[in-house]
Amino acid sequence: MAIGNTGREKKPLSVTIGPEFGKVGGKGLPGTDLQSQIVRLTGAAEQYLKRGQSALAFDSLMEAYLLDPLNPLVLSCEKNVLPAWEAFRTKQTSGGLSPTAHSDEERLARLRAERDVTRREKERKVWEQASSSPRVLSQKPGAHPPKPGKPTL
Repeated sequence: MAIGNTGREKKPLSVTIGPEFGKVGGKGLPGTDLQSQIVRLTGAAEQYLKRGQSALAFDSLMEAYLLDPLNPLVLSCEKNVLPAWEAFRTKQTSGGLSPTAHSDEERLARLRAERDVTRREKERKVWEQASSSPRVLSQKPGAHPPKPGKPTL
């Protein structure tokens, strides 16, 4: 069994997407707008890097990279940002756990503590009920006791 356009006219593959993606395949940003976006994003990456915020610098660089990966400004910024970002990541992982794993363990510990408190409260209530004297159904004040042989409602 052959796959493709066998027996039919060969047509290019097409994909249908929703309007939330904007116009696809058409003109993107005009050249000057694209260049100004790249200048803005690489400049922001350099500023973040000067402030020691290498993760934000990397994010800004990646936005510029997605617009034009071969732009000279992107390539020169990449030479500065990537080593700093790698150093930041190495420092993050050398501390033992990654930040997300650390926060996951904290969350699990908190959930275990909450479950333990709930379990203790339930056990205390059961113990109190078991150790208290038997309860007698209370009657309404001023009501007469039921007559023997008659069911009460």
